Parts: sequence; structure tokens; C-alpha cells
Amino acid sequence: MAVELTAGLLFATAVSDALGFASVSFLLLLVGVPVCATAGLVCLARRVEADRDPLGTLQSALAGILLALFIVGAAARAPMTAEGIPAVGSGALALAFLVLLCQALVALAARPLRE
Repeated sequence: MAVELTAGLLFATAVSDALGFASVSFLLLLVGVPVCATAGLVCLARRVEADRDPLGTLQSALAGILLALFIVGAAARAPMTAEGIPAVGSGALALAFLVLLCQALVALAARPLRE
């Protein structure tokens, strides 16, 4: 559930960025930090339960990267200047979507292995 909520917050941030609501984007990313950390801990717990699961290790690492991107994106939007969203914030958002896509592909690849 935390992983899906993280994806939803990321999508809502992209929509608010597109509509020009930098302050809403900042708040969404700020809320997303503990949610993303929780999702990372869920991935880590799954990795610990399934002993020596290399895909679980990769999922945990990707969750950590995603958390760092949430923090960078929120920090870039913190000043809330009138010029709009800084390039660093937009880049962090794009990379976060890429990491989320990688997490989904890893989860999809692990599905046949677990069944």
C-alpha cells in the first residue's frame, strides 16, 4: 500500500507542477518523504523475510534512491520563488518517475520467480 501511495503522490506532484502550483507540489513531496521511507522499509522487510533475495535487495536500493529524490525535489521547491519550479526540482521528479518505473519492472520480473 505504501508503494502505491508513493506513486500516487508522485503523480499528483507532476500534475500540480504542470498546473503551476509550486507550493502544492512542495507540500506533496514533503508528505511523500515519510510515505516513501515507509515504502522503503516495507521493501527491506520483504528482503529480510526472503533470505538472499537479490531482487529484494535491488528493490530496497531503488526505494532508497527514490527517497533521496523526494528529499531533493522538496528541497528544490522550498524557497517557493515567483519564477516557478527550479530545474533541479523538475529533474528530480523525472528521475523519481524513472526509479518508480524500474521498481515496477523489478517487481514484474520477480513475479514468475515467486510463483
